Amino acid sequence: MEKTLQGRCILVVEDDYYVATDLASKLSAHGVEVAGPAAGVAGALAQLRSSPGIEGAILDVNLGGETAFPVADELERRGLPFIFATGYEPDVVPARHADKILLRKPLDDDTIAGALLAAFHPRGATAQDVERNGILRRLPPSELNDLLPLLRTIFLPRGAIMEMQGQTITRAYFPLDCVASLVAVSREGSRIETGLIGNEGMTGYGIAEGDKETPFELINQIAGYTLAIAADDFKQALSTSAGLRTLALRFARSMSVQVSYTALANGRLDIRRRLARWLLMVHDRVDQNIFHLTHDDLAIMLGVRRSSVTDALHLLEGDRLIRSTRNNIEIVNPRGLIDAASEVYGAPELEYDRLMGLPVGPAAEDGWGARASRKHLVS
Repeated sequence: MEKTLQGRCILVVEDDYYVATDLASKLSAHGVEVAGPAAGVAGALAQLRSSPGIEGAILDVNLGGETAFPVADELERRGLPFIFATGYEPDVVPARHADKILLRKPLDDDTIAGALLAAFHPRGATAQDVERNGILRRLPPSELNDLLPLLRTIFLPRGAIMEMQGQTITRAYFPLDCVASLVAVSREGSRIETGLIGNEGMTGYGIAEGDKETPFELINQIAGYTLAIAADDFKQALSTSAGLRTLALRFARSMSVQVSYTALANGRLDIRRRLARWLLMVHDRVDQNIFHLTHDDLAIMLGVRRSSVTDALHLLEGDRLIRSTRNNIEIVNPRGLIDAASEVYGAPELEYDRLMGLPVGPAAEDGWGARASRKHLVS
């Protein structure tokens, strides 16, 4: 262990003097060269600018009332590994850093060293992972082989924030079994979902159009795994992979169609039909019939009162299309839900198939697009 860490330069960001001193001492015992400690964001960023030899970092989350996430973003941009050390719960860490190790204070020597070693050697994507995403499995083999070393597999809890409105995108995601909501946010803070992204697609497609800033919040609704790539690596991959660029632009087009039908549903349909459509869209993107969702979550996504969601769920239950409990919804009759959703479900999904094209090989029968198409055929 010491041989691996020996001679590495690690930045320590910690606002408690005694904790910082103890941490620096423990790292030095493993042969680590300690940069800092820095007690705040400004000091940490200055240390990164002045010390080009820094190879990684340990970050406290709360630095005297400010968070260390701007430092984490800069480390991510530079491609440097880091871990969090805090007394907070893991869900305080934003989704863009959800793959990072979070250690609970107080820290012991072996835990620190082991976490740093794991950070320097993250888990990459596998061939099985690739087959679960509709963008990646359509890539030519040569382009996929170049992209694979840049991808990491991470788990996203429900409610994890993947992108913030008006901020620079730091990472693109290729979901495997999680489902994310594109949420429009008004100046006054009102929120409503405008689209869903799951294993049929990707996030960060605006980068393919030269735009690294997001106009939406991106919030994970269904807990699960995703592949992720740093934004700079993704931008570079787009410049050398014609297939990836084409698929990203086509998926962006398919999302614009989905968003337009969401607007149609919001403007013309009652809550029962809108909810039926939403449940079908989630069902297309996961391999299960039961979802862990609260009435409050659905109310935010649909832009309605919680009581209205409760009433709509009762109506769908009365039609024997779903079963609903306090935190779970089970789809029992997908064909009935298709009828309930009416004309706003089906067309965007078929447009996705038209734009993306069905893949060659086994995925042509078992992929997201083909499964969604079979559902549309029975409507």
